[in-house]
Amino acid sequence: MAMTRADTADWLTTEQLIAAATPHRRVYIEAAPGSGKTTVAAQRFGVQRFNGNDQRAVVAVSFTRSATAELRDRVLRHWGRSVLDWPHRVVTLDTIVCELLTHLLHTGHVRWPAGHRELTVVDHWRVLLPTRWSDWEPTVILRTGQVVAQTVRRASKANRPNADDVRTALSEGYCTHQDARHVFETALDAPGVRDVVRTRLAQTARALIVDEIFDANALDLALVRLAADAGLEVTVVGDPWQALYAFRGARPEEVPALTHEARFVQRDLHTSFRWTSPRQALLAAELRAGLGQILPKGPAETTDVLIALQWKSLWEAGAHVLPLAYKSTTGNIQEAACTLVLSEVTQRMFGEDATFHADALITLGITHDAAQRLRPLLQSIVDDLEGTTDTAKVWSALNAAVATETDRPLPRRPHATHIARLKNLSTRLRNSSRLVPGLTAHQAKGREWDVVGVRLTDAECAVLRQGLRADSEDHRKLYVALTRARTRTVLVPANEL
Repeated sequence: MAMTRADTADWLTTEQLIAAATPHRRVYIEAAPGSGKTTVAAQRFGVQRFNGNDQRAVVAVSFTRSATAELRDRVLRHWGRSVLDWPHRVVTLDTIVCELLTHLLHTGHVRWPAGHRELTVVDHWRVLLPTRWSDWEPTVILRTGQVVAQTVRRASKANRPNADDVRTALSEGYCTHQDARHVFETALDAPGVRDVVRTRLAQTARALIVDEIFDANALDLALVRLAADAGLEVTVVGDPWQALYAFRGARPEEVPALTHEARFVQRDLHTSFRWTSPRQALLAAELRAGLGQILPKGPAETTDVLIALQWKSLWEAGAHVLPLAYKSTTGNIQEAACTLVLSEVTQRMFGEDATFHADALITLGITHDAAQRLRPLLQSIVDDLEGTTDTAKVWSALNAAVATETDRPLPRRPHATHIARLKNLSTRLRNSSRLVPGLTAHQAKGREWDVVGVRLTDAECAVLRQGLRADSEDHRKLYVALTRARTRTVLVPANEL
């Protein structure tokens, strides 16, 4: 993504300076698209880090590794390496949860199997344990202060670990990030635990900066409240129009109550550095004002990216478009294998992995080193797809390749859906000299291009004509999709695909 003026300039605008350097202890910074939100958060971090001699930590958090890495890089770029001398840090909020859970283990408010007080936290059990296709899911809960595992029957089947394996892993001091969050959230309801957490926060930190506050769920918001109650300087940054993560439990509707009740002072970033044409600036302003829009039409091949609200719509967009995922999960072994092949294609065409490449490796139990060994075999498979090799033979080759690095081989007879996915890749590799990347609004959030195409359903076009509202997540998805372009946003109609 190209650098914006807010990234490269040696100065900040007046509104950016006011937001970054405000002396108020509780600050809510509302940032419009392209207004330098990450730059201001990084400046705010440095201002608080080098203000005074208080040795307690200044901590900045975000909710994904990619967003956290971007913020950390920006902090280092602006302030130099010493800005992150211990204990000052930029981490995911999950890291803070795990640190506080560890403190509760040491104080005895939470008891782990085999008496563990230090945990090894993994992303998913699939990283550590074998799985099987089952509707029974082991879950980790807190029962009267003791961490235990129980089994719950789910509505649908998925690749899940065995309950006994999970209990063994717990007794060895392992858990997942989801388990850690659930145990910690449950512990907060026990008498006196919130006081313990508040005291710990006050002892170890003096300032907290929370990026993308509108992506916060109930536990995240509870931690922000506890930090404010503990006397920390708290800065929250975000945009209510860009809250997209209700499926992860985000509660954007609760943020106004938090900032009001805790008496946050609001500082806004209105000026956007993204728009390079008056037409795009006007579109963004009118969308935010709730005014209806009819977009100009254009072909997909003239855009830099095509954005839709669903992956399925992107795969139906013709041979000029290469979506960066099949759908929003790779828990199925066959789909994970197809995602590895897709990732080789997206690397070849765009220089980036498929969106759920890391999840596919986890599903297949393939380590980073094993993935590097596997790449030449996958590249050969892509060459076969680009040539004339029958997709059934390609599947056999994929099965054999994956079997070299995992003990989770693919079924010999693939589902027709996965053969169709290989055929879709073959069509795009053979028939298009220039492929346009396809992303959903979720994956496009925070990014920008010169010319953006959007693929909307008739119902979505009707919503757009009526005007968008910030209190509807579907409307917010449309808003994010329509505010990624620097110069021009065009509608790519179905009959032109």
